[in-house]
Amino acid sequence: MTSTLTLALRARNATPRPRRYQICLMHPFDPRSQKVGGLETYLRDFITFHPHDTDILFIGIDAAGDLALGEIHKLTFRGRTFDFLPILQYTDEQAREAARTIRSSLTGQFFMALLRHFGTIAKLTRGRGCSIDLRRVEFSWLPTVLRLPFVQMLHGEGAPKLKMDSLLRKYSFVHNTGERFAVAMSEKFLCVNPHITERLQKTYPRNSDKIDTLWTWVNTDIFRPQSFPKGVSPFRIVFAGRLDEFKDPALMFTTIARLRERAGSPIQFDYIGTSDPHRFKEFAAIEDITVRHGFKDAAGMAATLASAHAGILTSEFEGMPRCVLETLGVGRPVVATHLPQLEAVIDPGVSGFLVPREGTREEMAEALVQRFLEVREAIATRRMDPLDVAEVIEPFTPATQLARVFRFHQEIQDARHPAVASAAL
Repeated sequence: MTSTLTLALRARNATPRPRRYQICLMHPFDPRSQKVGGLETYLRDFITFHPHDTDILFIGIDAAGDLALGEIHKLTFRGRTFDFLPILQYTDEQAREAARTIRSSLTGQFFMALLRHFGTIAKLTRGRGCSIDLRRVEFSWLPTVLRLPFVQMLHGEGAPKLKMDSLLRKYSFVHNTGERFAVAMSEKFLCVNPHITERLQKTYPRNSDKIDTLWTWVNTDIFRPQSFPKGVSPFRIVFAGRLDEFKDPALMFTTIARLRERAGSPIQFDYIGTSDPHRFKEFAAIEDITVRHGFKDAAGMAATLASAHAGILTSEFEGMPRCVLETLGVGRPVVATHLPQLEAVIDPGVSGFLVPREGTREEMAEALVQRFLEVREAIATRRMDPLDVAEVIEPFTPATQLARVFRFHQEIQDARHPAVASAAL
């Protein structure tokens, strides 16, 4: 006679368990670190918003020096648990220093760490049946060697003719080679704005069907509209992010200095970030009116942005600048030099202004100053409203953008394991 326990076990085994998806994030980053930027926000949000039927394995670095390398650690971030496999120890202080060679760079050292821990990585990712989510094309060789599918993201484009803090300008061929390989081997190749997408589709016509746009997003649970500060004196302008040279900090600082001369009332510049502005001689003119806030987590960033009146961006090129979306998210207009992708979120007179990148630098600075004076007047007379400003970023949320990435991974895994997918229905 069949025992009751045996029948129960058979019944349990006959009932298909819900499908669980396995995604491996692979990037030289520690979510616990103080590093800020678009890539870092993407990875933190990926953990925060991953679906409840999905497990995350993060292969990264240990920035604090408190974790054993090559071992799985259960970490909790913003209330979400994930498996963390650090393969390199690299502090925030090291990350702030611009490397002089590929070997000494974080990317180069992480590349070598991937080789050292290849056996462990292969066992974990293959055993779990992961699809890989990559931020850097330089690492696309690994999932290819492992014969695992991957989704590649291109967050921005290097411009070798421009000055940059990274090694991209000097070793652009490394990035370009990785880009070609990643386009060919990835299941999906995502770009942060349609202009990059169009360029890649023309460059790689045979793979154009897999190249698509994934806009940057902003966490509107944290970056939500708030009332303007009382009064417009001092008139506070904010910038958040690294002071890479392609962001043209010199033009930014010159603009603030000239606005100070013309405003007729106090001006304050708020800088959120860990770069040293003193390496730009133009900073000396506004050092006494600058508040350096250093690192801020998302909540601290939102609070500091909301304490200002307007944001500024003077970059010569970008992907889709997350600092702009976050500034707009709290209801603060942005005045920026023109980038095509910003036309999607900066509605002239409603959420800020775009200034054409033309003429001399002095003329651009003057045009930026004039727009800031108009913004100040619009805020003072209540013709500019935080709710109207924040409304422009409604399409740029995790629910509309990041959800697409999770869906891509689900479709990839369902296609590779159709029996498991059908059993879960």
